[in-house]
Amino acid sequence: MSLLSREIELYDFSIGLHHWRYTDAKREAIVEGQRYAPITLTREKILQSAEDAKNALQITAPLDLPLLNLFRPVPPGLRLRLDLKRVRVRDGQVRLGWTGHVANLDETHSVAKLRCESLAAAVETLGLRRSWQSNCPLVLYSQGLGLCNADPDAHAVPAVLSDATGYSVASAAFDAFDDGHFDGGVLQWTATLGVERRFVVSHVGATLRLLTPAALAPDARVVAFPGCDRTLGPNGCPKFRNELNYGGQPTLKGMRNPFGSDPVF
Repeated sequence: MSLLSREIELYDFSIGLHHWRYTDAKREAIVEGQRYAPITLTREKILQSAEDAKNALQITAPLDLPLLNLFRPVPPGLRLRLDLKRVRVRDGQVRLGWTGHVANLDETHSVAKLRCESLAAAVETLGLRRSWQSNCPLVLYSQGLGLCNADPDAHAVPAVLSDATGYSVASAAFDAFDDGHFDGGVLQWTATLGVERRFVVSHVGATLRLLTPAALAPDARVVAFPGCDRTLGPNGCPKFRNELNYGGQPTLKGMRNPFGSDPVF
C-alpha cells in the first residue's frame, strides 16, 4: 500500500452518550468533528464466517488505557459498544470496518486484551423463546400484548444501603418484607453512565445477594423490585395480582413427555 493510500483506524467505544475515542495513528486525529487520542492498539484480523460466534475481534491495549477503568473494580452492567472505523489519509474518506460490543476483558498479562463480539452474535438465540410448560416463561415486568405486564412502579422499593460488599447489599427497607420476597428480582440504581441493574439471587432479612458484583457503597440510593417464582403460588402471580397474565399451563403437571426416553408414550 502506498503512502498516499494508507489508512488509520479509529476506535469509538461508547455507552449511551459517553464516548472513549482512540486511534492507532501516531498523533491525535480529528474526524467528523470528534477527537481521537493516539494510543498503541493492536487487533486481530476481522473474520467473516457463517457462525457469528467465531467472528469475535480481540484488541490488545496498554493496561493504563483510561477505558479500562470502567471494568475496575467490577465491569459495568451496561453494554460497551465498539465502532471500528477506517479513514483514508489522502482524502479523509471514512468507512465503517466493524461494529460490536466488548464481551470480556483479560488483564492477566502485561497488557489488556478486549474480546469483542459482533452485534449479530449478541442477538443470537438457540431457538423458540416460549415453551409449552407449566411454569410461566414470561419476562417479569415485560410490557405488551401477551407479556407479563406487571407494573414495576407499583412494587418498587426505594432504599438507602447500610452495607455493600460487592455481591451483597443491605438495607432496613428490605427487612420489612418476608425472606425471599426479592428472590429473582432486580436491584437498580443510577450511575454516572446511566441506569445500572443487578439480578437478585436471594433475599434474607435486610440482605440481598446479587448474581454479579456491584460497585456500590453504604448510603447509596437504590430501588429494589421483587421477583417471581413463575407459578400461581403465593410467591408468583398472586403477589403481583397478575393471575390473568399468567403465561404457563399449570394443568400440565404430571403429564408424560412424548419426546422423552420412554419408548412407549
